[in-house]
Amino acid sequence: MLFLTLFLLIIVVGYPIWDYFYLKKIKSNHINKWRMYGQIMIIQWVMVIIILAYWLLTKHTFNDLFSIENPLFSFKIESLLAIAFGVSISIAMFALIIYFSKTIRKKISEALTDDSIQFLLPSTFGERLFFLLIAITAGVCEEIIFRGVMLYYLSHLPFELPFIAIGIISSLLFGIVHLYQGWKGVLLTTYLGAILFILFVGTGSLWTPIVLHFIIDAKFVFLPNKKVQKRSKSDKFENN
Repeated sequence: MLFLTLFLLIIVVGYPIWDYFYLKKIKSNHINKWRMYGQIMIIQWVMVIIILAYWLLTKHTFNDLFSIENPLFSFKIESLLAIAFGVSISIAMFALIIYFSKTIRKKISEALTDDSIQFLLPSTFGERLFFLLIAITAGVCEEIIFRGVMLYYLSHLPFELPFIAIGIISSLLFGIVHLYQGWKGVLLTTYLGAILFILFVGTGSLWTPIVLHFIIDAKFVFLPNKKVQKRSKSDKFENN
């Protein structure tokens, strides 16, 4: 438990501090998004590899990390597959609509994106493909740490915490590590963390919030970058 305590402290305290200085550095210089995306992926996967290595060395089972024995709800595999198929069809239709309609893309972009994260969003086709890997990385790595590890850690403390308290604490900590998005982003990600936690304890499978987390982050692949739009408009104005 000492290792998990130090590991989670490094993430919850160290990650926002690292974000502050890292973002201050890249915002003052030209942003190489390929390099930035690569660094984000490497850091998150290294953290997960460390925790998985610890898990194996301490003879924990992956069931302790990826599943809950007595979920609040129970779904048959056929139901989950039907839900997954319906979600996939909806995502495909959503992607086609926003791809062929510039007006809809613009309105959705303005509603779903925030100026505080514009520097992070992809602009070119190559960056969008790379961002899919970022979405996969965030979905897998962040859910393993903030839902799987956090639930295990908080439920094995010397004193007992109810599920509600564990959900609130883990969701707040999830929001804090997104401090680079501003307080609005912290509140939004805390709310999102609570939904993902409910899905985890509700279905008993960590893969459920992993998939949803990936879908939420992957939406930025299809949305236009407002920063690029503003720059193109200013360029046109200057040319005229």
